[in-house]
Order: sequence, then C-alpha cells, then structure tokens
Amino acid sequence: MTDRYMLRYFLAVAEAGNFSRAAKRVGVTQPTLSTGIAKLEGQLGVRLFDRDKHSTALTPAGSRFLVRARRIAAEYELAVQEVQHAPQPRVLRVGVLLTIPTATLESIIARHRNNSANEVLEILEGSERDLTERLDRGRLDVVLTAVRPHHARFHTELLRGERYLMVLPRDHPLADAEFVQAEQLAGDRMVVRRHCEALPEISRFFTERGVRPRFVLKTTSDQRMLAVVRAGLGIGMMPESFHDPLVRFVRVADFDLQREVGLLYAAGRDELRYDGSPFVALVREQYGRVRPAA
Repeated sequence: MTDRYMLRYFLAVAEAGNFSRAAKRVGVTQPTLSTGIAKLEGQLGVRLFDRDKHSTALTPAGSRFLVRARRIAAEYELAVQEVQHAPQPRVLRVGVLLTIPTATLESIIARHRNNSANEVLEILEGSERDLTERLDRGRLDVVLTAVRPHHARFHTELLRGERYLMVLPRDHPLADAEFVQAEQLAGDRMVVRRHCEALPEISRFFTERGVRPRFVLKTTSDQRMLAVVRAGLGIGMMPESFHDPLVRFVRVADFDLQREVGLLYAAGRDELRYDGSPFVALVREQYGRVRPAA
C-alpha cells in the first residue's frame, strides 16, 4: 500500500520537473524526497522518472501513474473538505421515565438510528423526581414522562392520556370481563409496582373499599411484573400502554385515574426549539400526535 506522503513527493516532482524544487515545495530535504521516490518506485516495480544532471522527465509508466495519482489526491482533498465542513450532529440529552414501556422506547430509538444522522441521543432513565431535577439544572434537554400538575414550571407538551388497568392472567375467572369490581379481587395476590407514579392513588382506592390484598411481589421492574402475571401467580395495575397479548387488561369499576404522557422542556427551551429534532418528531408520531404543517 502506497503512503500518501510518497504520492505528494511524486506529484511535486512531476509538476516541478526538478527534485530540488519539488523538495522545497513539500518542505523536505532533497535526500528525503529522493528516498521517498525510490521507495515508491520499489513498491510499484517500475521507474517513474528519467533523471540526468539537467532535467527530470516522467517515464511512460510515470505518465500513466500520474493520471491516477492526481485523481487520488483530488479525492483525498475533497474528502477532507467534506469532513471539515460537515455539520456536527447535535447531542440531545433525553430523560425517560422508568414507567415508559421498554417496547415504546425501543421502537422510537430503532427508527431514530435509521433516520437521524444529524442528531445523537444521550438517554437517561430515571424516576420522575430525578429527571425533573436534572431538567431544572440544565442536565437534560427534554424528558418523556407522565405529566403532572406540579410540572407547571416546565413547558409541557401533552401527547396521550392512558388509563391504569388491572392486569390479569389469561385464565383468570374475570379475564374476559369488561369491568371488575375491586371487591372481586380481594382473594387475589397482588404485584406492586413500587415505582408507579399512581401507587398512592391505587392503594387508597382499594383500601377505601376494604380490599387489602396479599402481595406476591413488590418490584421496580415492569417486565418482571408481567412475567409474574403471565405465570398466573398474581395480578396488578399498570398503564394500558404495556399491552401484552399473553395477559388481559381489564378496567376497574369506578377507578378513572389516567396519566398524561408528554414531553417536558426546561424554561426557555420550549417545544418550538425542538420541532426540528428527529427524536421529538418520532415521539410525537409514536404517541399519535402529529404536528400539522405551519
């Protein structure tokens, strides 16, 4: 493989017609340039120049090589210019709430990888409190989360409301019911999602109806909860976006709590600033909120 410096030496000699002038042009001594040319000729197995005391001329092989060498040099310079002047991808620091389904995030980032050469993601998963504190401090640009009243200090963009439903094994006696009463579940063992933002409201709802279920699992893993329900060992409540064909999601009568999934932007970083972000566009598309053309 020919080193680029040898091509530079060759082109300098071919254009200058003299080894000493060529050496000055490329900023090396004449012996260094002569050594480089000799090495190039050794690699190619041909003489490139006919030399005498008064002149230096290309051999027929040298003339043929000159055509290719000039093309290679020109392509190299073009590549350098393209790299140096290409826009650097923007880094978007994204916070994602722990209770956003993994499948939802996977779908977004898989499509982002194929359609967003000018944007690089840095994703941080965390609790609502952790993410909003980081957004406050400028450590994050945007957060995908459940939007709640105390987020009023941020600019919010609502995407979709979703209900909390009871998740039952497919062979549960109430699996095909449209609604279940809280009292009907008193004999079941429960899976508690310890990281659920609605856990206080859910617990209060069942307690007010005299239902104090036994626990089979307390977890911060939504996938583990679904695994336990699929295995028929317990039931639990979670947002409907965790749809899984191997379990049943059923509404609980008189429990109307929903969560609003949306994007939070720090003060001064409203949604208009991120209208050109491929990630934000994909999140809006994923949740069915397509911004109309201006």
